[in-house]
Amino acid sequence: MIKPGAYLIVLRLIVALGCGALGPASAFAADDGKPDTPVRVLPYPFSHIVSFAADTDALRPWHGAAIHRFFNEELGLTISDSLWPQGREEISAFFVGPGQLNRYPSGIGSEPTFALLLREWHRGNIDHFHSWHEDSPLPFRTEIQPPLSLSAARSSLSMSSAGLPPQPSRNVRFYFSAAPPADLSIMLHDSQGRSTIFGPGDVVRGQRIQFEVGSLGWIVEVIVPLQSNSVTRPVDPMAIDRIEFIAPSCATGCAVSLTRVERDHFSRYTVLSEMPWLEAWNVRPAILTSHGGNTLIQDFGVPGQVAKFVAFDNPALVDTHAPLADQKQSHAYHSDLLRKLGVLAVWSYFPADGKDIFALPDGPEVQHGLLPLSSTYEQLYNLPRASPPQLDTSSEDKFDASARVSLSDIPEGERKELYCGPNCNVSQGNALAMLIASHLQSINRGKKVKGLIYTHFGSEDGTAVFRASPEEAVTPAVRKWMRRFANYVYDFDGSIGTGRRVWSPPASTWVRYQVMHSNIVPHLVVDGSTVSITPWTDPVTQTTWPDLRAGTRDLHGLTVYVPDVERASVRIGGKETQSFTRNPPDETGRTSITLVDDQVPTPIIGRVSLKDRARVEAISGQFTDLSEANSHVSLGTDQAGGAGVVIKPWRLDLWNTSHLQLAVRKHCMSKNSAGCLESRFKIELLMQDGGTVSILEGQAPDRRMSSSTWSVPRLKKLDEWVSHTLDVTQLAWSKFIDEGDDWRRPGLPLGRVKEVRVSLTNAPAGTMLDVQNFRALRPSGNGQAPDGTKLIAGRVTLDGWMPAPGVEVRVATESGHTTTTATDQDGYYFFPGQPNGKIVSIRAQLGSRQCFPRQGRRIEIGKDEAELDIELGESQHLSKKSSLSPFNTVTNAEQACETMPELLAQER
Repeated sequence: MIKPGAYLIVLRLIVALGCGALGPASAFAADDGKPDTPVRVLPYPFSHIVSFAADTDALRPWHGAAIHRFFNEELGLTISDSLWPQGREEISAFFVGPGQLNRYPSGIGSEPTFALLLREWHRGNIDHFHSWHEDSPLPFRTEIQPPLSLSAARSSLSMSSAGLPPQPSRNVRFYFSAAPPADLSIMLHDSQGRSTIFGPGDVVRGQRIQFEVGSLGWIVEVIVPLQSNSVTRPVDPMAIDRIEFIAPSCATGCAVSLTRVERDHFSRYTVLSEMPWLEAWNVRPAILTSHGGNTLIQDFGVPGQVAKFVAFDNPALVDTHAPLADQKQSHAYHSDLLRKLGVLAVWSYFPADGKDIFALPDGPEVQHGLLPLSSTYEQLYNLPRASPPQLDTSSEDKFDASARVSLSDIPEGERKELYCGPNCNVSQGNALAMLIASHLQSINRGKKVKGLIYTHFGSEDGTAVFRASPEEAVTPAVRKWMRRFANYVYDFDGSIGTGRRVWSPPASTWVRYQVMHSNIVPHLVVDGSTVSITPWTDPVTQTTWPDLRAGTRDLHGLTVYVPDVERASVRIGGKETQSFTRNPPDETGRTSITLVDDQVPTPIIGRVSLKDRARVEAISGQFTDLSEANSHVSLGTDQAGGAGVVIKPWRLDLWNTSHLQLAVRKHCMSKNSAGCLESRFKIELLMQDGGTVSILEGQAPDRRMSSSTWSVPRLKKLDEWVSHTLDVTQLAWSKFIDEGDDWRRPGLPLGRVKEVRVSLTNAPAGTMLDVQNFRALRPSGNGQAPDGTKLIAGRVTLDGWMPAPGVEVRVATESGHTTTTATDQDGYYFFPGQPNGKIVSIRAQLGSRQCFPRQGRRIEIGKDEAELDIELGESQHLSKKSSLSPFNTVTNAEQACETMPELLAQER
């Protein structure tokens, strides 16, 4: 729960700090279109960038999932969101207390909140933190006057907790005038007769809260446990009435006194207790935005800036609040831990300068380049968000008057539709349509727009008419304008043109792009059409860019002009990569290549044989699967000159796909080499939502077709691999339907893949087509484990709904190494630290049956996997080999189990 008026405080900051008229930037990226510029300002073919950094306030887990089902799946936008690592049960937070997972029902199936958020994170729908803590518990402080001297082996302090509200505060903090004695124990008593003791080891651990001793002295913190043990009962921190300090070494007195006691729900200790989970899960954000809240201690802000407010009158209630995330002598310092986790940019609550948190998205500073990022805090960039338009939402009449000025190009009827109520200011989720309308208006006026939208996707303030549901996640106005926005990204209807195209990457990808773009030129060499990039140390974060452990993540979107795209090659740190697109001339008349993030690939045809993950039907010709001898699949034509295969994956889901990548080659078993080269291949993805995406060799796209299509050049040589990286925004679209509620986007490689079809036509008998490394790519700003390892995780259920706790799950590598774990109370299993690039088998043991994930018998580890789910249903068994195909098939397309004969005999 954010404090009342916090949104208005932020909006007042925009005006008070002069964010509407920023001074000139110290340096700009190269001007658009400058003839000698090797690097394009934005990725080809875009002229604008609009990303989103949405605060998670009021965002219920089910609502967040529903919003991103609309944004990311129905519209195809790669929009990301935020969460809190810690918060109340019913909100979007992993934990509800130090190390305590948020198992509250998420509202989606039977999934608990922490698990749904982890899945959304590794889908790319969430990628940043909105502070570490939701910060709704109130802070309480008792100054000890005079200080309590530890002058005996047992010293006692009486306290009053009268009038304090019940709340989930577990952090109790003690301030001492000197280092506490090594044998100190602390015993808490409450008004209900309960008590909890913390021994010397707990006290020593409690001093880890303090990074640096300051003017307030030495700090010790204890975390009150949730459950009792055999000796004591846990106290209620809000009802503490007596504290005992037990130190035998102080029997004759110690030169140390207690000066202060605090009770709240966050500290450095909180972060330390929860970081191991996040590191194991590879939840590593690049961005943290300051939330506000009832204490502000988890926020970033410059020293000396404070806010004064109280919820009610009580002498123990803290009334002066200061951000402490970067204050090394405070109990809440955790900036160093955030950097260790991967954070590289923050949004302050109290900035050093207004331009550090808000900037005009269409201001003069961004018309010919990118606004450089500043830095206030150690090894962290500032991350400004877009200044919102000046719209008065306090009444419908005032909104209409202000909108006639700020949104004058929008027809009056549509302007009126934007109003969402007197409490719906421009930072609310229901007001998102206003922000999109403002950005598109600037684009249509010919201005360059480059900004990170500030909003709260989940807030519904302002209207009693609309209430979100899983089926209707956003208001009609937001739905209408986000559909329009998607058209500016994809140009579905062909009306947008190159000058108005909008790039809309996830927030973390956008901040990485800005950091990279501001430093790349001195480390880039273009020799003809050969591009070489040498890694460097970033001057602010002091980290290596690009991080070679993360593939091409840190270079995503980098567009470099080259004279011959067909001959272009790219080397990064001396290593060649194929993860780039080859672009036609842009508005400058020059051709270019664009680097693409390949950190989180989803294999379509990868390194695991298809028989272990799909049903395969050879329609004509001959099909050869992957094997130890072949790292590719092969399709050979029959005497009629054709070949075709249909691959039906058991479970293949694509999230936030921005590119498809594959390598193909042809070879000829006959002497008719020219005829073999004249053949044409076609690869199709048939999606469960009814859309189709096709890759055609040497064929011009036909808009009358029902498929979204890429056309790739014909292969010019036999027996030579050719790689293609294909941009989803450059598909040739089938007919686009934009008829109000019947709006439907063309086919995109998003969602569940129903079938993959590969065919070869117009070929002499004996023509062979080989395909390898066919995979979907998506932009991901998520950090990388220091050793490059990945997470393997999933859920074991009886039927897809009812969890199966305590089930043994094993993961085995091809070399025979096996690791075993058991599912938790909600049926989840976790195998962190799995080597990237390995192929593993995962099995859940139930009696004589071993069940494997829906994705296949064997899994290729190329990214963090949080949805390798296993069903133990008794009716699901591995079928025998089909008489029509040499490949094993699965009767249930999503899951299979195998009966182990030796275990079955033991059972009998």
